[in-house]
Parts: sequence; C-alpha cells; structure tokens
Amino acid sequence: MAVFVSGIHFLYKLSGGLPIKIAFFSKELPSDKPNGVSVQVHRLANALVMRGHDLTCISFSPRPDDARYNHVKLSFTSSSTFLRKFDPAFSFIKVNTESFDILHFHGDDYLVNDRNGHIRTFYGSALFEALYAKKTSRFMYQWLFYFFEWISCFHKSLKVGISGSTQAALPLVKKVVPCGVPLDRYTPSGKKTEKPSILFIGDLNSRKRGKYLLKIFNNDILKENHECILSVVGPQPCYGTNVKYLGNLSEEELITEFQKAWVYCMASSYEGFGVPVIEAMACGTAVVAVDNPGIKEVIRHNYNGLLLTDAELSTGISRVISDKNLRKTFENNGLFYVEKKFDIKTIANEYERLYHSLIS
Repeated sequence: MAVFVSGIHFLYKLSGGLPIKIAFFSKELPSDKPNGVSVQVHRLANALVMRGHDLTCISFSPRPDDARYNHVKLSFTSSSTFLRKFDPAFSFIKVNTESFDILHFHGDDYLVNDRNGHIRTFYGSALFEALYAKKTSRFMYQWLFYFFEWISCFHKSLKVGISGSTQAALPLVKKVVPCGVPLDRYTPSGKKTEKPSILFIGDLNSRKRGKYLLKIFNNDILKENHECILSVVGPQPCYGTNVKYLGNLSEEELITEFQKAWVYCMASSYEGFGVPVIEAMACGTAVVAVDNPGIKEVIRHNYNGLLLTDAELSTGISRVISDKNLRKTFENNGLFYVEKKFDIKTIANEYERLYHSLIS
C-alpha cells in the first residue's frame, strides 16, 4: 500500500500537481555579493517559489531580505582568500540532499557524485575569463577553473549554458537557457534626464573597460555633446568633466538610473551574456555595446541597439544621443525583445520543464 501511495505521489508531482523540492547551490547571493551570477540565482529562486515550488538555497552568503525561499548558510573553513575559492566544492558535497528532488548547482559541483536530478548551470566560462584577463595571476586561476568546468561536464548531470558562447567553450553543454530580468520591477518610467546622459556599470580596469569609455567620452563624445553626462556605477571612483561617480547602488537606485539614462553603454571586451543590457532594455533605455560573443545573443544590431567595434563606439553613442527617432526605436524594440525572451517568469518556466524531465 505504501508503495502504491508513493507511486501516486510521484505521478502527481510529475504532472505538476505538487511542488518540486529543489536545492540551489550557489557560493554567493546578492545580500553580500551582488554580481551577475548571485543576482540571477536569487531572481530564479524567487520566481520558482512563486510558481509553487519548495526551494532551499545553500550558500555562504546571508539570506537576502526579499528572499522567498528557504536558506542554509555555510561557513568558510579557511581564512585564506585563495583557499576560500575551493571551499564551496568541498562544502557542497557534505550537505545532506536526500530529501530533494532536484539539485541545481550554479557552480562548484566538480566534486559532487552523480545522482538523479542533478543539473548544472554554467554562467559563461572561465576560458573566456582567462583569455581576457589583465593579470597573469588571474589568467592562471581562470585556467584552473576551466579545468574544473570540464570535470563538471563529464558528470551525468543535465548541463545548461546561458549562451551559445558558453557552449562554444564547453561543447558538452547541450542546453541553453538565458538569464532573466523581473519585469515587475524593471520597467520604463517615462522620465529621462533633461540633458543627454550615458550610464556605465562596472570596473575601470577589468574587461568591463570603464577607463576606455571615460577616455572616448572626454576626447570625442563631449566635443559633439557639450552637455552630455556620463554616470558611472562601480567600485572605483572616477572623475572628469561631466562625469558623475555614483559608487555602488542598491537595486532600486540602479533601476532609477537605468530609467533616466538616454543610453546604456557596455564597453566590455567579453561578456558571458550581458545582464545589464536586458535590464536597461526593460527600463526603456537604448543600448550600445562593443561587439563580443556573449552580447551578440542579446543585441540585434540596428534593431534593439548597436553592436560596434572600439573604433566605432564614440560615434555610435553620439549618433544615438543626437537621433531621437533612432533612440525611440531602440527603446521600443528593446522592451519588446526583453518581454518576449528574457522575462524571469519565462526563464523559471523553462527550468521547471527541465526539472520535470529529470524527475521522469
């Protein structure tokens, strides 16, 4: 009788009638480390809970204030910054996972034993991080973790990449599910700054290349648009004519900056996907980016933004600032494109289908 009841329970869950018990494994959450991966993990977890699933996030970060999911906080075992890079892999294998239907790893599963219901999402690849590294130490570190990514790929898990460029670096990744944005929060306000404005988010010296944008803003863009303002969000202070350094912002403050800007510029030499671009589009802002493999999957050139070479970047930004009709076209097409492809609810639905395929 117990076996019969268990079987009915399983079939009911498989049909979507019962919540799936899901464990998320992520080193960081946006409560203390708001980066691309941690923000996506948090958004997806909340969206899955809203769909009725029972989700627990296992992380070294505190529980975010707006988390709808359960949370288990792990502790680092080492005080060394370098050795802490390996703590997640060793800590994740010690977690009791018997009660979960799905184990969803957002990194660091290279030591985990195979079991049913194991899924791994690759948010880009350490290969590209190594190729675009500015320092030798970071180059070597990323190559090491590219090796670990391959170990993860040889698991019998379901492997998901966020873009085609991720698949190119890791050919054993057969499924692509992009990143998403919560469209109930990232929305146009209809209020733009009075003067032309550009928004940039990122470091100055890393592959984000804030310093390069500052250079062409000062040397080229300001000469054509004397009143234009460049707002910089990031950890490194910067100064200059018509440059506003905003530091690190809360999510609500960042949404306001997206909504106000005339143009969002991504000057990165490499992106695994380019989440700020879809956030800007969702807020009704035109986008301009340096062409790279990850960003190609978000921007369709001359439809919802511009994809440019370094040499074309300053001219392209000035063109969008000066041409109101072009700017409005990018705003409208970008918003339509995000609503169609990158709503976090759509992404959660896609993962839900993958979970059901693993359970079956």
